Amino acid sequence: MDQNTDKTKKLESSYDENPYISKTYYHTQPEKLKSNLRLLDFISPDLKNAKVLEIGCSFGGNIIPFAMENPEATVVGVDLSKVQVDEGNKIIEFLGLKNIKIHHKNILDYNEHFEQFDYIICHGVFSWVDENVQKGILKFIKKHLTKNGLAMISYNTYPGWKSLEVSKDAMKFRNKMLAKQDKDVTGKNQIAYGKGILEFLDEYSGLNKRIKDNFTYVGQKNDYYLLHEYFEVYNTPFYIYDFNELLETEGLAHVVDSYLQKSFPFLPNEILDKIENDCQSDYIGKEQYYDYLTDCQFRSSIITHKDNIKDINISRNIKIESIKALNYRGFYVKNEEGKYVIGEDREVVEDEKKTLFLETVAKHYPNTVTVEEIEKELENKLTTVEICEILLILVYQRKIEVYNNKLTVNKQEKLKISDRYRKYVEYFAETKFPVISSYGLSGINDLGLDLLRANVMLLFDGTRTDDYILEILKEKHARDEIRVDNLENNTVETILKDYVTTMRTIIEENFLNK
Repeated sequence: MDQNTDKTKKLESSYDENPYISKTYYHTQPEKLKSNLRLLDFISPDLKNAKVLEIGCSFGGNIIPFAMENPEATVVGVDLSKVQVDEGNKIIEFLGLKNIKIHHKNILDYNEHFEQFDYIICHGVFSWVDENVQKGILKFIKKHLTKNGLAMISYNTYPGWKSLEVSKDAMKFRNKMLAKQDKDVTGKNQIAYGKGILEFLDEYSGLNKRIKDNFTYVGQKNDYYLLHEYFEVYNTPFYIYDFNELLETEGLAHVVDSYLQKSFPFLPNEILDKIENDCQSDYIGKEQYYDYLTDCQFRSSIITHKDNIKDINISRNIKIESIKALNYRGFYVKNEEGKYVIGEDREVVEDEKKTLFLETVAKHYPNTVTVEEIEKELENKLTTVEICEILLILVYQRKIEVYNNKLTVNKQEKLKISDRYRKYVEYFAETKFPVISSYGLSGINDLGLDLLRANVMLLFDGTRTDDYILEILKEKHARDEIRVDNLENNTVETILKDYVTTMRTIIEENFLNK
């Protein structure tokens, strides 16, 4: 057995023995890739009947929602872990999905020579395999990506990982020292020992604050993340400029990051002008400068054939008609002072025009809204340019949802989860320790489907009103089948009624009843 084969076997064994929960990642989804490129004037294949491949799909949690949402699409996954593939296919069979299949394969051995894919996802793989596999992935994408198709590759990046590597090296060093004392430094033991040296260095070392802060940051990560991020056989970060050179050797090119703000960060004009002066038309060079400025640790590159670059508007100057081509949605609430507080950074909106915009979008939620609809409602209050400027900033900041098609909630007195989603909810209702996460449309919202929530959602079968479901829950509470907490200021009925309303809202805003 040669060295690379041996390392591949170790990698396969690692994921068999210590699997991740298979999550849905919005920034990897075809919906997101397509809408990002539509802003840049590039039309990628329609999602409805797209062919989608995920390389390193685990249990399938990242592609199952797309397969459910697009029954006419064809979805394929490949993964090294037989344990995860077998379990993933059992879940797919339980869900009754006929348009998705997961294969236990190394992507280098994928032999469907003439099969083409419109979207190829490679998330959490590229930095964690050897150079031979990296090249193989790029060759595969070049060969199997349709003419206007898009791929997404995520990877760790420098300069951000330079400081994180101190934590990685320190943890591995301590395990090496303890192994000499015949201590068991395999599996999860190596994580516990690794965290120990981070705590020690955080308290006593004279390293700079940035590196010491990383000791805390890394030490707070959960065990399975640390195992695969810091203790795997491979972990190779890239500078984006070097990564794109790899792409170009195979006739591919980085277009934009799935997190648009990484490609178009908000920086003072003075800084942008200096970067422009150095890089001129080299947009990859500009992105490398941005990564130096932001100490970027991770990227999600949207990739296409190099020949397509000439047809893409890779620019900060997004056209109004491109913004108008998409649909938008946002849920916004005001604080006690009557001001909107938005985003993970809890931005308090002071600007009157932005407030008007948010009010208009929020009024339509959970339905999507178009620029034309906003224009009509804000006539003589905001110009089209002002609307598009506000909208684009929110898109870059991930403070508004973006969709390729218009979505409208189906309001029903007797709400019914559609057949395509019912089995999905049943999986979480019947599984105490699910291996996939529960996400709704396009992987944007976590449904949070634990046993109770999933079982209550299943009561929305089209035969019951909300009041009827409330009575069922009250009876279950009386029989001690469910527990109700926080009764100091509320009655059992009030809490259960609010819970039923919340379940209805989750179903509707994720379009599980369409």
